[in-house]
Amino acid sequence: MRIRRIALVAVCMWASMLPAQETGGRSSARVDGRAASESQATEEDLEAGGDKAVGSGVLLIGMEAYREVLRSGQYLVGPGDRFLIQVSGLDAPVEATVLAEGGLFIPGAGRAQVGGLSLRQARAVVDDVYQRYVQVGSVAIELSAPRRFPVSVVGLVEHPGIVDGSGVERVSELIRKAGGLSDGASRRNIYIVRASELTPNEIMQLRRGLQDDSILERLKGRARRVDLALYEVTGTSDLNPFLVDGDIVIVPSRRYILRAIEAVRRGGTYEYVHGDRLSDLIALAMGPSSHYDANNVYLFRYTHSGTQHERIRVDMDAAIAGDAAADISLEPGDWLVVKSRANFQRQSTVRLIGEVEYAGFYVIDDGVTRLRDVIDLAGGITELASLPKARIVRELDDEEQLDPEFERILTIPPAAWSEEEKQYFNMRSREKRGQMVVDFVALFADPMDPEQNIFVRPGDVIVIPSSLRTVLVSGRAAFPGAVPFEPGFSVDDYIARAGGFGWRASRDVRVIKARTGEILEADDVDQVEPGDNIWIKEKPVRDYWLGLRQVMSVAGEVATVILLFRF
Repeated sequence: MRIRRIALVAVCMWASMLPAQETGGRSSARVDGRAASESQATEEDLEAGGDKAVGSGVLLIGMEAYREVLRSGQYLVGPGDRFLIQVSGLDAPVEATVLAEGGLFIPGAGRAQVGGLSLRQARAVVDDVYQRYVQVGSVAIELSAPRRFPVSVVGLVEHPGIVDGSGVERVSELIRKAGGLSDGASRRNIYIVRASELTPNEIMQLRRGLQDDSILERLKGRARRVDLALYEVTGTSDLNPFLVDGDIVIVPSRRYILRAIEAVRRGGTYEYVHGDRLSDLIALAMGPSSHYDANNVYLFRYTHSGTQHERIRVDMDAAIAGDAAADISLEPGDWLVVKSRANFQRQSTVRLIGEVEYAGFYVIDDGVTRLRDVIDLAGGITELASLPKARIVRELDDEEQLDPEFERILTIPPAAWSEEEKQYFNMRSREKRGQMVVDFVALFADPMDPEQNIFVRPGDVIVIPSSLRTVLVSGRAAFPGAVPFEPGFSVDDYIARAGGFGWRASRDVRVIKARTGEILEADDVDQVEPGDNIWIKEKPVRDYWLGLRQVMSVAGEVATVILLFRF
């Protein structure tokens, strides 16, 4: 009896498989044709730099999605998923799609309810249905095309609403499809919640938008947090999970911040997340720089008043190593200061500009290298160098540049200045901040003179300008302009070369020295040097009629006073 039953089942299977084989052949042809067209479309879309969805909806699936979603069997099957089904005895697999109510039809076995199950569970259900109704042979199913499903994105994205997603796409890809994050949006406090876990009131509140954070507080026990900032530096998949059908993505505003500065690889400002620890902030800053001082790391924290802060010394190395005691909890507004090792690879350079053979930057030893040493390293000066106009300018720090007294005087109207304030203003206005007192002519006459051959400091700029070998005659000369320099010429000689005094020229002549910028009277100048400026002033315009009127007015007032005293 048992043998007859087995034979009957075998005959029934053979009879049922004949049309299935034909259908399978036609289905195989359709699959092959679709694969060819989709392959062609994929190449065209890739050349166009297109979407991840190519052809007729087939997704390009990365290895991360394959390992974490598909191979792990965690992918949730739903309506629209396409499977290839291989049944024993069929020459080619048959393609089938999960129907709207979650059913998948297996050749020779019937319907298997797979909607809402993971891939692993779906395979077990299909195998159970097949063995229950067929009992002979085996069945294997393979997901050929994951379905796409709508996902709601609410909050601070450029285009909130319904976005097309899939189970092999991460939250960050969905946000990109929604236009990206808006200004002020959170990157570390994004939440995912299942629509099935929301009450009708919560759904209505989300539809009205995130007017406050009250709904987030209620959802935190059911929602999953997404941390895009930490995902970008650690690559931890749980911080940027793959989507699941029914997810709602909530993007609130950024609220609190943390800071990490100085000897870290990526210093800056970061968003605070409740529960953050020191190791999280270090990870966001991508760790300390190679030159950090492990004994000089501090966390600054505001006190309860919010106007003062306390300094907390932290053991950053222990926190990175996983020491729970050293990995302290953070609070909003904390900032981490990681100091560098003292004098680590300090930029000890000076710069030479102008008439030297090889201008540029030169490395020095602070406190060892002298001015003449640097010029010699640059190949010396050229024939066009103007030593009287050469100068060395020292870099000043912010405190040295700050002059509170000068700033105070500027706030007072000039008419109210005292004599001392006027003198101070004139002194500061003429001063060249940072310029060192060095006589380059004397330096090259006696290189061993310690008063001129000074030590150079990092940041110094040595300027050796070109010598034009001219003297500028300006002002009320007949022909103002540059006159070629002649050794031994006096001020009068250069004025004569410029055509003499012009119309309305006064005999008040000044000489502006090229080297110092000092303004001298012509009679006080012993020698005119290249680059000096001879300035011929103009006679002032006098209104004699106005002067007469003023004299008459004063005389009238005096006469009036005399008459009053006499009578």
